Amino acid sequence: MKPLFLALAGALAALPAHADPLGFKGIDLGSPLVRIAIDPRHECHALNTPLGDILCSLRSHETETIAGVPIVSVFYFYDRGVLTGIQITIAEKDFQRVVHALDGKYGAARLSREMVKNLKGELFENRTYLWNRADGSLQAQRYSGSLDKSLIRYSDDNAARRLQQRRAVAKDPMKDL
Repeated sequence: MKPLFLALAGALAALPAHADPLGFKGIDLGSPLVRIAIDPRHECHALNTPLGDILCSLRSHETETIAGVPIVSVFYFYDRGVLTGIQITIAEKDFQRVVHALDGKYGAARLSREMVKNLKGELFENRTYLWNRADGSLQAQRYSGSLDKSLIRYSDDNAARRLQQRRAVAKDPMKDL
């Protein structure tokens, strides 16, 4: 029993004393749409995706940074007025700098690796870092769609499942009477 207690105590000691909520620059998962909608740097549009019903982004002439590096794009996904996800695209050359900063804020991530090929058949190692929390997950992927872009994704995993279930019920012909 004592070894189990010591292992548990060691695991708890490795956790950050203050677990930061998942979010970007004070806009945390679960926050209300009004936090972004009132900011004139952003624009919002209704849509129908697996992540939400409203999408907000920076206006085309606005700029933003993460860990001191420029962001290519940032999208905020809302469902019923609540933030369910944030997707940030950065240049691949800045990926490790951002991952280092995320490690500093959220603690050590779980790392997975896979090989990807470009159109010429050349192999590249794609690294994906994952931070799991009770309120969701954060994923940083070195290559996303192309070898010059990386993706940072904050997700309220429970909200995504609820939204998919709600839409599945809505498409059920037996419920469409």
